[in-house]
Amino acid sequence: MPPTGAEGLGDGFYPFLGNGGYDAIHYEIDLDVDPAANTVSALTSITAQATDDLETFNLDLQGLEVRSVAVDGAGAEFRRSGHELTVRPASPLAAGSQFEVSVSYSGSPETLDDPGVPFSEMGWLHRDGVIYTLGEPSGSMTWFPSNNHPTDKATYEIGITVPEGVTAASNGLLTSETTAGGKTTFEWRMDDPMATYLAAVYIGDFERIDHGPLYDGGPIIRDYVPRGASPDVAQALSVTPDVIAFLEERLGPYPFDAYGTIVMPFPLGLALENQTLSIHGPATIGPGIIAHEAAHQWLGNSVSPDDWTEIWMNEGFATYLHLMFESEHFATDFDATMTQVHAWLSAEGIGPPKGIGIEDLFGPTVYYRGAATLHALRLHTGDETFFEILRTHYDRSAGGTTNTAEFLTLVDEMAGADAVELVEAWLYDEAVPDTL
Repeated sequence: MPPTGAEGLGDGFYPFLGNGGYDAIHYEIDLDVDPAANTVSALTSITAQATDDLETFNLDLQGLEVRSVAVDGAGAEFRRSGHELTVRPASPLAAGSQFEVSVSYSGSPETLDDPGVPFSEMGWLHRDGVIYTLGEPSGSMTWFPSNNHPTDKATYEIGITVPEGVTAASNGLLTSETTAGGKTTFEWRMDDPMATYLAAVYIGDFERIDHGPLYDGGPIIRDYVPRGASPDVAQALSVTPDVIAFLEERLGPYPFDAYGTIVMPFPLGLALENQTLSIHGPATIGPGIIAHEAAHQWLGNSVSPDDWTEIWMNEGFATYLHLMFESEHFATDFDATMTQVHAWLSAEGIGPPKGIGIEDLFGPTVYYRGAATLHALRLHTGDETFFEILRTHYDRSAGGTTNTAEFLTLVDEMAGADAVELVEAWLYDEAVPDTL
């Protein structure tokens, strides 16, 4: 009898996120949304390739009513347990074969409580007439079925139908906007690989501000702000071209077709780097946070962690780059800033990025001790070698995933065993190293 696909990929923090037995290639998500009622009627079709012979396989989907499932156009049996949607095709799938699974579903998406994000609900959120999604790390399964782990990236088409006069935004490029029968459908396309946690839906009374391409052949810059927002909001976002230029100089060309920021009309208390369209609240549109979320487009989005225990490789790198940008933008002494960071880490006894529990997934350890790790490496190697390491780290894993072991191998290759020992002390030793 063919095996079943595994109910999870064995992630160090989220062992039951993602599923075994297949690789997702492309998602086509069609959502018909009633924002007032906060309900959806949806069809998600996933093109995938079986990596094993499969009699059944799983998708991740939390809540919502599944009306039907089909595999290659034929009705398939399914059952549900928690966030696991188990699908039994009419005929087993052979390893190496490509197939399409379509799930028809509806209802009011539920938020979920994620132990790694104690400060916010996750998933599909509805507030003050606005719908927005926060997917990192687990929340995307509240609104579409998926292989919900960053090791299985895919391309996306996301169609969002809303009442006429309402704006709907998502990832990548807006390819069409059509209105009929009192409804408008916005079609979005993400042609570069994207992890599920970075997929996004934003629905509300927003105004799109188009800035055109950053440079000839460069990414399109577009922002979304609440209709009637103060001009101060657009002014705050005007730093984006400088941010992208700063990051391109250090990491290479921007990895996607578009970038921008959507600003919520209410306090959010966080910002999130959803691929190509980061979400911010009114209080998180300062230059540093804008630079942080933009840096993630390279390090976090194009290069993603292969396990959620590797989160410092997202947040430590983005924090270091945003602190660098702030220093340049405000003409401050960067070494003095990092000396202050080191003093604070030592005074607070902030533990190692590779020693965190799930509750510290987005705590100061991964952000600031992660950033200090990189500064210590930079001081050890000098700027030329450090930035060569940074650029090579990105280049080798662009469009895919990476981990600490791969980074340490690169450090060894380009800077030697002493540099590896230094980085390991910052990442693994309980005590904060005495010096940067």
